Amino acid sequence: MSAFPGLPLHTRSLTVALSYERDGRLLARGDVVDLRKNGFVPSGYDIQPSGIIHMMSIELDLEPDTSRIADLRIDQPFVAVEPSPATEGECCRDPAPRLLETRGDRLDEGFTKRLGLVFGGALGCSHLLTLYQLMASTVPRAMALETERVVRESTAQRPGARFFRRSLFVDGFERDADTNDVVVQLADTHTRPIAEGSPVVTRLVSSHELKLRASIERKRFRIASLEARERHRTPDALAGIPWQDHDALVAELVDRPIIPGLAGRIFGLLREAPDRALLRDALLQLAPGYIQITAAQMDEYYERRARAESRDGIEAPAVSSLGGNTNSCWMWREGSPVARTFASGRAGPSGD
Repeated sequence: MSAFPGLPLHTRSLTVALSYERDGRLLARGDVVDLRKNGFVPSGYDIQPSGIIHMMSIELDLEPDTSRIADLRIDQPFVAVEPSPATEGECCRDPAPRLLETRGDRLDEGFTKRLGLVFGGALGCSHLLTLYQLMASTVPRAMALETERVVRESTAQRPGARFFRRSLFVDGFERDADTNDVVVQLADTHTRPIAEGSPVVTRLVSSHELKLRASIERKRFRIASLEARERHRTPDALAGIPWQDHDALVAELVDRPIIPGLAGRIFGLLREAPDRALLRDALLQLAPGYIQITAAQMDEYYERRARAESRDGIEAPAVSSLGGNTNSCWMWREGSPVARTFASGRAGPSGD
């Protein structure tokens, strides 16, 4: 039972920022942060409290004319599972070096499919995969916008200065015992170089925003309602710009499960709508974001377990509550130490 309606559960932040390096290459940096705001989750050997669960970044050095990946760097200061005797030394950072295989590849239309073959499922980390996929859709869009701006204005960006940023946030709230509310906010901010002394707002080229609000039936993982709004603003038109309503366009996703199969339905719905790229990218974050949100709702599991124990039975929590369906990532691959510990229902060695 929630302490009160509208309880904040979890926030996922995904950002992608672009700038030019002094050697003319493009630097794209992506960050993902998961902040759990409620409850705690039992892991294989410890209690995982609320707070930062994931903090990870990917940096790409790109050739601007071809979007070829010249080099990349991965950092994971916060991960859900650190190495321990219970994990037999394994941790969430182990699969990251596989991403180095994408050196020399290009961020073209087929990249995400190729990325999945290298890093999808039991081969990789689902959070790095989600971030890299978002970067792959963001960078070409940003470069197209910047190329158009340069043709119009004939000015070059200063090396090291960010000229484009995509900000995407997924927030989960517990409305009541049966329903969760999820809000997705995506904003693309494109900026230009300006002369010293110019009004700061003239640095803005455009602000393009997309907002979603979904209600999810907790027991059935069904999308009960879905709203979508979009607007585009420029420095000379910041006030009074109406939001465009896309509710009719996304209505086909209502009364369908958020997990599994949502991504396929989104691509099927918007495949012939290239002008709806922001809507597509925002919708694609609903399912992975919702998995994180459910981990902040362990109270119902504890109540069920108490009832089961009173009947001489012990019930395990739903795997989705702990963030790991079988083969959803390297740590939860079939037969892994984490999966075996979870299946046993008992804590592994802590190493303390």
